[in-house]
Amino acid sequence: MPAEPGFKLTLKGRLLRALIGRKCLSPERMAAYAVKQTAFYAKHYEGCDLAQFESLPLLTKKIVRDQSPYDLLSRALADKVVYYGETTGSTGSPTPSFFTAKEFHASTLLTYMSPYFPYLMEAKRENRTALNGLAFGFTVAGMSFGDLLVNVGFLVANTGSRSTLATPPRIARGLARLMPSVVTAAPIDFLCWMRIVEEDYPDEAPAVKAKLRALMSTAELCAEERAARIAEHFDIQSVDIYACVEGFFTLPCPCGEKHILPAYHVELFDEELNRIGETGTGRFAFTNLLKRSSPMVRYLLDDLVTIRPADCPAGFKWTIVPHGRWELTVRIGGENVNVRHFENEIFRHGLFGDFKVVVRDDRLDVTLEDYAAPAGVADLVAKGLSDRFGLPVTVDLVPFGTLTDYRAPRKSKPILKIEDARAESTQEVPKLL
Repeated sequence: MPAEPGFKLTLKGRLLRALIGRKCLSPERMAAYAVKQTAFYAKHYEGCDLAQFESLPLLTKKIVRDQSPYDLLSRALADKVVYYGETTGSTGSPTPSFFTAKEFHASTLLTYMSPYFPYLMEAKRENRTALNGLAFGFTVAGMSFGDLLVNVGFLVANTGSRSTLATPPRIARGLARLMPSVVTAAPIDFLCWMRIVEEDYPDEAPAVKAKLRALMSTAELCAEERAARIAEHFDIQSVDIYACVEGFFTLPCPCGEKHILPAYHVELFDEELNRIGETGTGRFAFTNLLKRSSPMVRYLLDDLVTIRPADCPAGFKWTIVPHGRWELTVRIGGENVNVRHFENEIFRHGLFGDFKVVVRDDRLDVTLEDYAAPAGVADLVAKGLSDRFGLPVTVDLVPFGTLTDYRAPRKSKPILKIEDARAESTQEVPKLL
């Protein structure tokens, strides 16, 4: 396994970070640009004082739902955009985003800013084959990660997962034949493919694991403890990336945190959407200060997050900790908790398969998938969750694949990990998951 990544950015990375800071508009200027260049913001901010940025209306997913994507497209760049992307819309209507060629290729430039970049290059020198297993479709993750890997010198197999053409067994076959050094995937997809490799290609499985150096995961929340268990089990570097419809807005760091890129102005709001500020824990909104093709001003991504100053050897200023989607937040003992709170307690004991928690009036009912589970793990998880949340806990340890059929194409995102079955539940569970 290559040496652990350090904290010293490359010269190119340092120059790019400084350049981004100079190229960004102020939040007020980006709002003014959006009003001037898009049909939507001209109406959305009609009568507003753009100099009073914090008084401007938020852009919510419900508002986006009723707009034509072209109303969010900048007139100045309408002839230069080359790609269109959307969110999956798993908790509402998809949010659109356009990209010029420069904006789309920016993900490659951001890679140079990552402290993981030297590690990635070392993996490439050993074995330049990579398998990009992120979904292709309206989301840009699959395309952007493929573009990133190609532009830093990898030979890339774009599998386009979650389709009948690239089923989990087909991707597992690709892993057994190609033996890549880097895989990009949602965490659960990666585990499914590796289990199939073990079952269907037992002779090749040891070499597949030996050649693999890094998992670059995104698209689904992966808490710190889960990423750590995956890294330990497969003896790889697990790099989890928190991204959105526009691509990256954070960079993961070997210091163990995710850092907000300097191109973003961030804000936090409470349950009633009263502004908290730029640090603390709350509902997350951002303004991209650099991307101009389809401006996103005060866009309520609406994840529950914590933002705090970073103490990072690489010099990043802000850390963001995603906890899960706000509408799926559960209140226990006066605290708003979400997927991350449960994942970190569950996976610290050695598990890292799929799971489901049902919150009841008098207990937590937990189902855990067994993926190389250590002995006695169910009792450890039950005690840890009970100590953390102050409720009795029942744990059902089931075979891997019980919650997520690991041989079937994925049809949806498994975002409803924590289900509040109490009468006073405030969860807003979408019809489409």
